[in-house]
Amino acid sequence: MTSTLPAPYNWSLQAIPAAFVFGIVPHGYYLTSLMIATRNQMSNAMPRTNLDTWKSKLPAATWNQLTRARGAHINSMEVFPLFAAAMVAGNVAKLPTEDLNKAALTFFGTRALYMALYIGIKSDTLAYARTAAYAWSISVPIAVLWRAGRHMSEVDV
Repeated sequence: MTSTLPAPYNWSLQAIPAAFVFGIVPHGYYLTSLMIATRNQMSNAMPRTNLDTWKSKLPAATWNQLTRARGAHINSMEVFPLFAAAMVAGNVAKLPTEDLNKAALTFFGTRALYMALYIGIKSDTLAYARTAAYAWSISVPIAVLWRAGRHMSEVDV
């Protein structure tokens, strides 16, 4: 008996720009927090020097949290190409739509956890949880790329 349910919508390609925008969230947090902490006196002309400029002028806890938020943003931009490549490769290899959608959703969930841990954790010991979330988050696109490669090899045979 065949199913009459429509195939699930493939969100994996739309997940690419969404992942890019999602990676900007920690930057928005950083920028807003810095604007509040400096009473909007930070430099818009030289934005990449703001942390160095304000290090001695902000409370250490505030500066540390801003630095972690900036780090979460930079890491998100570093991981983005891996995710984008995985979604494109998964579609080219014609991996099942449900699998690609689940991979994208898992990536977003693990990246959200990673960002929250990155910004919030102050302890070196607890930071291992952040490292675990990072490893989990990059394992998702790596697994999709691996499956896409295997699937393409099987199709070519």
